[in-house]
Amino acid sequence: MKNTIKTICLLAVLGITTSCDDFLTVTPQAQQVLETYYTSEEAVNANTASLYTGYAWQDFDMNFMWMAGDELSGDLYYTYDQEGQFYYMTFNNGNSYLTQGWNGLYRVISYCNNIINGMPTAARANGVSETVINRALGEARCIRGIAYYFLTEYWQDVPIITDNLISGDKVIRNKQASVYEFIRQDLEFAKDNLPASSFQAGRCSKYTAVGMLAKLHLTMASHLSDSESASNFAQAKTYAAQVINESGLELYSDLSTMFYPAGNNSSESLFSIQCTTDGYAYGNPRNVSLSRNALINLGSSWGAGKGPTLSLQESFEQGDLRRYYTFMRNGDNYSNLAGGGYTYYNFSEDEKTETSNEMLAHIRKYIVGANSDCGGKAGASNQDAGNNIYLLRLADVYLTYVEASIGSGTSTSDALALDVFKKVRNRAGLGSAFTSITYEQLIKERRVEFALESINFFDIKRMGYRDMNKAISYLNSMDRERQYISNGQFTWSQRNAASAYHGGFTPVDPEIDATGKGTIFYLNKDATKVTITAEKLVLPIPAETLTKTPSITQEPVDYEF
Repeated sequence: MKNTIKTICLLAVLGITTSCDDFLTVTPQAQQVLETYYTSEEAVNANTASLYTGYAWQDFDMNFMWMAGDELSGDLYYTYDQEGQFYYMTFNNGNSYLTQGWNGLYRVISYCNNIINGMPTAARANGVSETVINRALGEARCIRGIAYYFLTEYWQDVPIITDNLISGDKVIRNKQASVYEFIRQDLEFAKDNLPASSFQAGRCSKYTAVGMLAKLHLTMASHLSDSESASNFAQAKTYAAQVINESGLELYSDLSTMFYPAGNNSSESLFSIQCTTDGYAYGNPRNVSLSRNALINLGSSWGAGKGPTLSLQESFEQGDLRRYYTFMRNGDNYSNLAGGGYTYYNFSEDEKTETSNEMLAHIRKYIVGANSDCGGKAGASNQDAGNNIYLLRLADVYLTYVEASIGSGTSTSDALALDVFKKVRNRAGLGSAFTSITYEQLIKERRVEFALESINFFDIKRMGYRDMNKAISYLNSMDRERQYISNGQFTWSQRNAASAYHGGFTPVDPEIDATGKGTIFYLNKDATKVTITAEKLVLPIPAETLTKTPSITQEPVDYEF
């Protein structure tokens, strides 16, 4: 796949651009140029390969993806500046990372539109077969559908853009129901035109589209007031069962390498951003961005102050293997980190000088260490690790089937649901003597299975569609102002010395704890309890977009199919 995705994409070849600073603007190109480019099946394949690259998805996955997906859901603790605003849900439409996410998803969509609109005629003129053309269209429409799924779940009513040349004053929002239908049509086309198995590792297959259709119908079904809710639950079950029974895919057995380059395009992957070590913007930035400490051979990390929340940590059962591979606790040892062996000690600039309890943890998932730890694929510079970023994997489809089986009820005893639920838990080293699965058990299982993969926010959205009060209660029960506890080894004065490192935390006054031992560390000891409201579950349209595209403030309308 690396040779494929390194191929310069059509956007670069033709000079077609979209910018973070310019909403949905491209440079028109002559048909003659298109015909010159789409000369063969290989040229068509090279162009669609660009849709999978870290470069295409950079604005989305670099920052926004984990801020919105993991901080908003209460799984990732972070406090600094505009990034921390997602954790406390204090963001507004001027947040630069919110803008980055919006523009980044429309960037992916614009790339897809270029292929959908420009490729068929040009490729036919050069004798490219209809099978290849439709397969390429299937890839572009599948990925466009995925991008729109993210867009509408974050922003609800969003513009459906099929023509990149539309002028800014004509861009209007479409109702979410229309966006869902648009996604459905894209994915159905992809399902009917993509091969059952990826023709190259990492490419979309028929079952990528079918898996996303299962998630889409589950999402639509979760709007319980909708008259089509029951049929959508049934359709979600049908599509998920097709992936489970027909795709030939299976859960990847090795949790130690699942989020390493060695796990790229595994038996579990249905769609992943294809990351390489070809430089900044082509790789996975999480190796450095989500590390509290310099676990890689590239110097200090950029992620100090991040970590799994107490709420997330407490969600894992005793003996759950996923805990060890999701975050590090004090004393955890990893043979494949830091050049051959790393033991995590927290809460100190010099990690080896201090031990503490298990409350201040370090993210492990997607952290691959040094080049020597992963076959030379940690990257030669910051933010270019070669481990792919999952956007859809088989375990998600398994649990989608379980949730669809529960439907609008409270539990399920469906045989296939029990079987796949058991498989997910057995891989984690847990028993599964369930005769039924409740909605609450399903939500908990999804949280720990996909922890810090930036998708749990969508589970909360579906919960909100079913019962908004329940979703808000769930979020507020996490007590986001509650943070980490020190080990009590050092006194308050020692911890508060000028030379001490507190990782961005403010220690509690000795008036509250005179000894300083067992001191609770808060970001702000005077912080007001974080209260989350329903309004925060729909992100505001970026201020930049409102300025450049004022027509977007109009009431959303149905899309004319």
